[in-house]
Amino acid sequence: MNDYEVLIAEDDFRVANIWQEFTASIPGFHIAGETRTGEEALQLMLQKKIDLLIMDVYMPDLDGLQLLYEIRKQSMPVDVVVITAAKETEVILRMLRMGVLDYIIKPCGFERFQLSLNHFKRFREKLGKAELEQKELDQILRPGDPGTGRDHRKLPKGLQDLTLKRILNCFEQNPISQSADEISKLTGLSPATVQRYLKHLDRIDRIKKELVYGSQGRPEHKYSKKEGTDAALHEI
Repeated sequence: MNDYEVLIAEDDFRVANIWQEFTASIPGFHIAGETRTGEEALQLMLQKKIDLLIMDVYMPDLDGLQLLYEIRKQSMPVDVVVITAAKETEVILRMLRMGVLDYIIKPCGFERFQLSLNHFKRFREKLGKAELEQKELDQILRPGDPGTGRDHRKLPKGLQDLTLKRILNCFEQNPISQSADEISKLTGLSPATVQRYLKHLDRIDRIKKELVYGSQGRPEHKYSKKEGTDAALHEI
C-alpha cells in the first residue's frame, strides 16, 4: 500500500517544520506539500491527491474555517486534522460539525500528534472495506463505548503506564516479531517485567504471539503488533 499523502497548512514555518518532522517519523505517511496560507492549500489540493490535511485555524487569505468549508463544498476526499491555538467552543463545534477527524489545541507534542495520525490510518484502513458490520462501524465511530471490542479498563495492579509505553514503542518502531529477551534489551527492562506486560497485551488482544523454532530447534515465543490495531497507550 502506498503512503498516505499529507499536506501541512501552517503560516508559522517553525511550527510547520515540527509537523513535518513528526510526520516523517511515523511509518505510512509522506509529506506531499506545505503551504503558508489557506488559499495555497486549496489550490494545491485541486492539483494533486491529498489524503490528510493538517491545518491551523488562523491563516492568511482563507482561514481554517473558510478552507474547510471550501473542501466540503467541493466534496474533496480529504480528511482534516486541526492543530491550533483556537480554544473557543464555537470554533471547535463548527469544525467538528464540518467533519474534522481530530482537533488538537497547541502546544502539541509528538505523542499526541502520533495518536492523531494513527487514528487516521486506522480510520482509513477500516473504511477501505466494501462493507462494514455494525460492530466494526462502532469501533470507528464510538471507540470508547462498552461492547465495541476495545478494552479501556485500568491497568492491572503492578503495571505502570510509563513502562507499558516503553514496550509499546518497541512495536511501533519495529513491526517485525520480537522475543521477550529482545524487547528486554531494547527497553532496559528485566525479562520477567517484559513478560508481565506482554501477557497483559496478549490478554487484551493487542499483540500476536507465535511459537518460533530457532536454528537449534529450541522454540521461543515471538510477539508482534496485531494487524489493524493501534498500540497507542490511551487505547489500552
